[in-house]
Amino acid sequence: MSWLNVIWLVLFLGKVETRQKAVLDFLFCLIQVQRETIRSLNKGRDKRLTDRQRRRLAILARAVPNDFLQSIATLSYSPDTFLRWYRRLVHQKYRPETRGRQGRPVTSPETAILVRRLAEDNPSWGYRRIVGALKHLGVTLTKNTVARILEDAGLSPAPKRTRSWRCFLEQQWSSMVAADFFTVELTRGWGIQRVHVLVMMQLATRRIHIAGIVDEPTQGWLVQVARNETDEEHGFLKEGSFLLHDRAAVFGEKFKATLAATGVTTVKLPARSPNLNAHVARVIRSIREECLDRFVIFSKGQLEYLLREYVAHYHEERPHQGLGNRLISGKQGKSEGRIRRRTRLGGLLSFYDRVSG
Repeated sequence: MSWLNVIWLVLFLGKVETRQKAVLDFLFCLIQVQRETIRSLNKGRDKRLTDRQRRRLAILARAVPNDFLQSIATLSYSPDTFLRWYRRLVHQKYRPETRGRQGRPVTSPETAILVRRLAEDNPSWGYRRIVGALKHLGVTLTKNTVARILEDAGLSPAPKRTRSWRCFLEQQWSSMVAADFFTVELTRGWGIQRVHVLVMMQLATRRIHIAGIVDEPTQGWLVQVARNETDEEHGFLKEGSFLLHDRAAVFGEKFKATLAATGVTTVKLPARSPNLNAHVARVIRSIREECLDRFVIFSKGQLEYLLREYVAHYHEERPHQGLGNRLISGKQGKSEGRIRRRTRLGGLLSFYDRVSG
């Protein structure tokens, strides 16, 4: 598996949570260290890692699941190696101090964490800017101390310091839209007809949209979809969005150019990686299991009606675990009153709320 595929896997296998962000931070630190090692080899230097490089990797590896370390062992070092480095780091931190030690007092771990946080959240801040922000928070450090803390953490000085992947993902997440097709079989008088449904999802809000139903998708049909979905008033894709899609040939150059003309960037996912569009795959599964699999569908009109009802239920009435069991619409339920059941599609889809009286 290439580094690009590893990164895509972490990004889109599920919701970007704290654990996945830790994996991303570790991956890019590892890539940076390996690039530094290659540069050292080109200059005829020792290929072994420096203590500073080991310290950076050990700190980040501590927050990464062991099974993930095992999965990339062939690309780098074994999990035992990272853990050994971490144990050595802990031993050095807590070993007895020699008497009569001279110099400045050791910076507390809490202060070091705060310095790293300020640097990671604000890539353009230099050492003096961080010193000023710390002073406002009641913490007094010198510029050299801040520089040492950031160097130990593997963070470059501004403007060389790039945004952390945690910062990047949090900023871009709200702009990401994923798209995928699924098929539905219609029962006709002469047999079975298969149609294709294109669904889109805003990853941050979980809001979904049925972009179209067609017998067989073509590049021309998708170009028209692109025009419809970038309409300023009614379109699902807004300027600045990123549209994630698989490598199907139907997502052609005209489709991409139509979107690019309105400020939408297309992102083609790696080959043979169906799990990378996991959010859309999960909602397609929900549409099938909770709705379509319960009906014999005879026409596109009936299919459109079923999907319209399910989407309304999905947005207005269905709690979502990825949103803390809240509704996508943001409506808050009452804690008092009579419990009422509301239904759609003849009672197939249910929703409960409280009403006065």
